[in-house]
Amino acid sequence: VEFHINKVNEHYHVPLLLSQYGYSTYRGS
Repeated sequence: VEFHINKVNEHYHVPLLLSQYGYSTYRGS
């Protein structure tokens, strides 16, 4: 999953930095 987050981080590095909340929001959308 880390490698997946890394890819998403390119476009969602801001929300991801906040915490898993950002990742959860991205997956939820």
